[in-house]
Amino acid sequence: MIQGLNGQGKSNLLEAIYMLSVAKSPRASQDRHLVGWELLESGGHAQILGVARESEQTSKIQIDYQVVPGLQVNGEDSRENASVQKSLRINGIKRSASEFVGTFNVIAFAVEDIELVTGGPATRRRYLDILISQVDSAYLKALQRYQKVTTQRNNMLRLIRERRAGIDELHFWDERLCEEGAVIIERRSIAVDQLTPLAVQSHARLADGDDGLNLNYLPELGPGERPAKLRASEINDTLSQSLTVIRDREIARGVSMIGPHRDELAISLHDRDAGSFSSRGQARTIALSFKLAEGMLVSDATGHSPVLALDDVLSELDTRRRRLVLEAASEYEQVLVTITDFALIESDFLEAASQFHVDNGTLASS
Repeated sequence: MIQGLNGQGKSNLLEAIYMLSVAKSPRASQDRHLVGWELLESGGHAQILGVARESEQTSKIQIDYQVVPGLQVNGEDSRENASVQKSLRINGIKRSASEFVGTFNVIAFAVEDIELVTGGPATRRRYLDILISQVDSAYLKALQRYQKVTTQRNNMLRLIRERRAGIDELHFWDERLCEEGAVIIERRSIAVDQLTPLAVQSHARLADGDDGLNLNYLPELGPGERPAKLRASEINDTLSQSLTVIRDREIARGVSMIGPHRDELAISLHDRDAGSFSSRGQARTIALSFKLAEGMLVSDATGHSPVLALDDVLSELDTRRRRLVLEAASEYEQVLVTITDFALIESDFLEAASQFHVDNGTLASS
């Protein structure tokens, strides 16, 4: 249990631990947002360090940031132009993101994760991508390749629209989009099939037996004939057919209109869209159910329990819900819970936990 008043650094601590798992912040969209203003101004070096132990094997995990100060241009703050470069290392050896992710698994939940339910499709796609990447490095590589393909293909579509390239130059990128996209869609479909019963189980546990939760993966395959089974070869064929049909519209818009970057994970509660009709309390319970299900899926896939990190989520729950959440969390080997007041925790849970205090960014045993 990690206690501290608001603004003392509890969330920053869990954010750093989570980054050692997926190499990205759950909140910041750019690496520069993770670096202090003083370092952006003066330049220098920053690190996030951790040690992961699995059986008798120990891995030293680190993320390094090298900051080069920016120049002041047209009166702008020079810190806005600072360059921030990130490198990932395991046991001192530099690694790619696909080699780094999955070495140390963390399932993190914060109050803002209610966006999994109430937010847009991109939030749910990101959730699936992080989940799958933790247990399948090949998926992360395919995702990275696909992102490059869509960028290049969009550029080509705009060049064709401006009559600076011919349609025949699009064929290569069409093939790559279909090939990489099919791999991603197939893997997401498998993951959702695995995740759904676990999420329903977790939701029923937290919501007094309510098993009305359902997930439905909706890949954006375009107007082509949808395959009966979402296998990569059939998905590839469907995407290829659809690209032919919508080619003129894509050229007119200058963007790729189908593929996994347009997928949706539909969440319903008793056959109603959860994002539109759930209360805040229901949405929070659904989102937490997703995270607990994610933990079970990662544990099954890797053979070891991930770290569960709950950031100040208990304060918004009533006494019964807090107990249900802590009972579910207790099944993990290692759990990190941040709170503003130890009084929120019932004595049996508090006595079984190590207690820490955060004050002005400093962590100490209570």
